Amino acid sequence: MSAVTTTLNPHCVRSLPHLDTSAPSPMAPPSVKFEHVQDTTETLAEEATRVFTGLMVEDPAAIALVGGDISLLSFLGGTMLRALLLTPGVGDAFIARDEDGGLVGYTVFSLPGQLMLSTEKQQKHGFHDFMRKLSPEGQKYYAETMAKEIPKANDEALGIREAERTSYWCNFAMVRADYQGKGVARALFELAAKEAAKRGAVMALTTTNIRNVEIYQKLGFKLYGHRVMPSPWVDWPMWFFAKETVEAQELYA
Repeated sequence: MSAVTTTLNPHCVRSLPHLDTSAPSPMAPPSVKFEHVQDTTETLAEEATRVFTGLMVEDPAAIALVGGDISLLSFLGGTMLRALLLTPGVGDAFIARDEDGGLVGYTVFSLPGQLMLSTEKQQKHGFHDFMRKLSPEGQKYYAETMAKEIPKANDEALGIREAERTSYWCNFAMVRADYQGKGVARALFELAAKEAAKRGAVMALTTTNIRNVEIYQKLGFKLYGHRVMPSPWVDWPMWFFAKETVEAQELYA
């Protein structure tokens, strides 16, 4: 979620992009169909949440974000995904489906000027219920770390003020385990790059999985740093990436 990731809202969650466990091949299988989804639905949000939950169950960032209670993982993923997918004008979704119509991968970006879970309209999609399920310690960790430390780390590493809000920010990059290493991630990011270029926006993200570092570099992203975030349950790493479009270079000036 992997992510993922501000006036900063204490309820904003970072991205957790989680991709292939090996480098993507040049071309995805011809049976996989890719789409920039224009009309997102609750059904898509449910499908995406299931993929997220299956991939992130052992991710240390996910464990920290749910306050050590992994049973809350689907609530975490569900509220983040619905905020981006079901709130008009907030996010872009790119999906990959197999020949039977099953969701095998997706990326979800927040649009420049938007920030995941930063408004009440976005938070109404289950966020408050999720927060109530967290322990008091989990709530405190979320408010102190996710609202303050992570935005600061993003901005410092990437050299962009309010990086998540300013860039074309990848909050989710997920590829189902049985389709990893087959070029699905590459195809999804190629679609997203075209939209970022149209908007003149820098593409940016963080990942919490070291196996993704080489993948993002092969996809044309530049690594801007690494940091380990402490939590009461498990320490978790972050790697910071950005990819410029020609039109967006003034953001780095």
